[in-house]
Parts: sequence; structure tokens; C-alpha cells
Amino acid sequence: MRDATVELHGRTVAYTDIGDPAGTPVLYAHGAPMSRRNLGDQDEAFAAAGLRVITADRPGYGGSSPAPGRTLTGWVDDAAALADSLGVDRFLVAAHSSGGPYGVAVSALLPERVRGTVVLGGVTDFAWEPGWEGYSEVERAMMRLPDERAALEWGERHLGSSPTEWPEPDSRLFASRYVPHLAAAAKDAFAQGVGGYTQDSWVQGRPWAFDPAAAHSPFVVVHGDADTIVPIAHSRHTAGLVPGAELRVLPGHGHVTVLWELPDLLAELRDRS
Repeated sequence: MRDATVELHGRTVAYTDIGDPAGTPVLYAHGAPMSRRNLGDQDEAFAAAGLRVITADRPGYGGSSPAPGRTLTGWVDDAAALADSLGVDRFLVAAHSSGGPYGVAVSALLPERVRGTVVLGGVTDFAWEPGWEGYSEVERAMMRLPDERAALEWGERHLGSSPTEWPEPDSRLFASRYVPHLAAAAKDAFAQGVGGYTQDSWVQGRPWAFDPAAAHSPFVVVHGDADTIVPIAHSRHTAGLVPGAELRVLPGHGHVTVLWELPDLLAELRDRS
């Protein structure tokens, strides 16, 4: 695994580069609160599938500089600049959980560069009012605040007071074995304090300022049937926004276990594009 930084738009962006260095490039958007180490134990699986997976910390997470006032669509410029800096022209896109909107945005706004997209357990556009139903009370509170400064102040007072109740498949996974890369990714998420996460949550609550229908490469939306973290209605809604998108509901999967399906899903997308 390569763990490095690059200067983009006057800011430091930290990223990992795993799998086959000569494989098909993939830009992956991590969940929240997570970081670039989110897929750290799948290096060999991605290499075996002929995939090179690049994961960047979003601003304020891990080793990436904060970017006050950033937007969802602004991240697309960072993704394009990161790909350019690594000599990558066209790529697949993958995204998980709170990274979902970033995956959709990159696919819609860089359609000439994206070969295919998979979104796993991703949140949808919160301009769709039913999206708020059944979603995390903590994140709803931050997303409904008037600005990111208010979200930061709220997070500094309240974050850490409510433990996550994981879906049963995820609880079984965590009970059966230690998953060090996820622990490292979660720790990295708060390396600079709670600012990255609170900003990420606040940005997540803003209406999408792009047209998802502009994504025209193969697009697969995946959701575990036992996921209680992100309601399945989110995936159904996102799939309905992208013409030709396929919704796959995976039996026996929670919110986190779906990540281990990613090598096969990406290999399939590559072979279709």
C-alpha cells in the first residue's frame, strides 16, 4: 500500500493507493467518519482483481487540509486534480455511505472520464424529504444547523455521547475478528479534531447542485438488506435519479460487510465498460 500526499489547489490531500499499480484505476469515496485507510485490508483482493484503488481523505479528515466553505461539487475538482497528478485519465468510481453523494457527483460531472460507478449503502440527496426518515439522529442534528460553524460547535459538545448500534451482520463481523484497518480509518478521521466530520455531515444535508442524470456510464447501487445505518430508501432514490442505474439488494449484508463485495463489483463494471 502506498500512503502519500499531494498538493492540490494550495491544499494538502492525503491518499492511499492499493491493489495492482498497473491495474484499472478506481477513485473511492470513503464514508463518515472514516478516512483513506477504509479499504486497507483489501490490498491483495484488489490486486488479484487487476484493480488499483485510490482513496483520498476529504478535507479535514486524516492528513488532508481543511477547506472551510467547501461544497459537494467542489470535491469533484479535487478528484480530477488527484487523478491528473497520478497520470490517470479514465477510471471507475466507488463510494460508500456518506461518500455516496461524492461518487454520484464525480460520475455526473466528469462523465467523459468515468468508466462506471458503484455506490454501496450510500446516502441520497436530502432535498428529497423522505431521505430524513430513519436516518441517524446525530447526523440529522448537524445537517439541519444553519452553517458549518454551528455544526462544528454542536459536534464539539455532543459527538461521542451516543454509540453506534450496528446491523446484525456488521456486529457479527466485529465480534468474530478484529478489523484493524477500520479502527485505523476511524481514528484518522479525527486526527485533526471533529471538524472534518461535522463539515462533511453539514455538506451532506445540502441539496445536490448537479444533475445525477448526467452520469451515463454503467451505474450500480448496492445495499445490504440488513443495513440499519442508511435506510434502503436512499439507494432506491439514488438509483431512480440515474438513468439506467441498477439497484442490487444483497441478502445477509449490513452497512459495512458490503465493502468486501467491492473487488468483484468493480471487476464486473470494468469488464462491462
